[in-house]
Amino acid sequence: MFKRILIALNVLMLVTACAIPISKNHEIYAAMDRYEAAYHQIIPNDPAAEDNIDIMAEVLTMVDRRYVDQVNPEDLIDQAIAGLKESPETGNNEPDPTTRALNAMFTSLDRYTGYMEPTSFATYRDSLDGRFVGFGVHIKMVDDQLTVVSLLKGSSAEDAGIQAGDIITDIDDQPIKGTLTQARSMLRGPEGTVSLLSILRGGNPVPLKINVARRAVELAAVEHQIKGNVGYIRIFSFTAKTGLEVSTALRSFEDTLGSNLCGVILDMRNNPGGLVSAAETVASSVMDGGNIYAVKNRGQNMMARDADRGDITKGAPIVVMLNKGSASSSEIVAGALKYQHRAILFGEQSYGKGLMQSLMPLHNGGGLRLTTGRFTTGGGPTFHGIGLTPDIPDVTAPEESDEIQISRAAESLHCSVPLTTAMATTQ
Repeated sequence: MFKRILIALNVLMLVTACAIPISKNHEIYAAMDRYEAAYHQIIPNDPAAEDNIDIMAEVLTMVDRRYVDQVNPEDLIDQAIAGLKESPETGNNEPDPTTRALNAMFTSLDRYTGYMEPTSFATYRDSLDGRFVGFGVHIKMVDDQLTVVSLLKGSSAEDAGIQAGDIITDIDDQPIKGTLTQARSMLRGPEGTVSLLSILRGGNPVPLKINVARRAVELAAVEHQIKGNVGYIRIFSFTAKTGLEVSTALRSFEDTLGSNLCGVILDMRNNPGGLVSAAETVASSVMDGGNIYAVKNRGQNMMARDADRGDITKGAPIVVMLNKGSASSSEIVAGALKYQHRAILFGEQSYGKGLMQSLMPLHNGGGLRLTTGRFTTGGGPTFHGIGLTPDIPDVTAPEESDEIQISRAAESLHCSVPLTTAMATTQ
């Protein structure tokens, strides 16, 4: 049964894992023997048992080989068996026993690691390409509460009156709980469906009840404009389109301003991250060599990336705008530019997510979002759990417009910008 999966994965991991430590095979076999016995006892006469047990073997092997820290397979299987025992009504509201088992197993790791069943995995990969079906909100877990970081312009959530800072407690009267991956799964659904969200806002203990529809959204990864003699780029997320769009924006500054370009503002406020490959491209476009990031797995160097030669801006001054919603790939770019002395950081302390996630497809069509490394950036110290400290602290007052803070950032470049201009997208 599951042993054929383990044998095939062992061969693959030996080819690809290189210096990553490998546990003894008998530990995986023993843990899976116990899981198989428990599965048949808890869920007797399941026609999908063989496939479901094979999925667990596939996942357990990947976690054992690739997770950022050494794991004990027996401990993971203890958690998985506990998940099997949870009924859909009292557990994570998941009818599929394998999903329940994997969700329970991953709660013992970190909050960014998670399993996505086939539909959710396909949707997540679409979002990295810049498109998805949903409410149109950027979310994160803050003190175990699902919090809205920002809204996409023109999204159904914006139309319904959802606001940044709102806490989503329930969807269709089902409590939001578990990891961020599990919360995302609860929020997703087919295009055109409507869900009732329970929202806590502004410390009011009485939740708001708001109906929000799901609809197709094309993510605008980047917007840019010229403000006086300053090139301004807003990066909303790091998708497959982001690197090209930033390069296009930088070249438009060169074509329009030439030697009159005073400096560049990279605005990554409330940018939750995304593809690391996009962060590489963005950083490399304004660097002339130097380290962008390095990754360690279980204390060993796993990979490092340096910028290409050829700064598109030819050394123009850069200020990077950050706030507490700037995370992950945003911090990789900002840290690389800071520690390679290429830019100054302006705004608030960033979020502090310095863990690398790898997407790993499974044979059932689902996939893992598995934490496989810890980042440093630009040759500097780790920023995970800490964030990046701005060189110039600045917090927007509640009554201030967005343009006023952008103008203050421009002043740090010793440039001046007008307060009103139309936004032009690179799409």
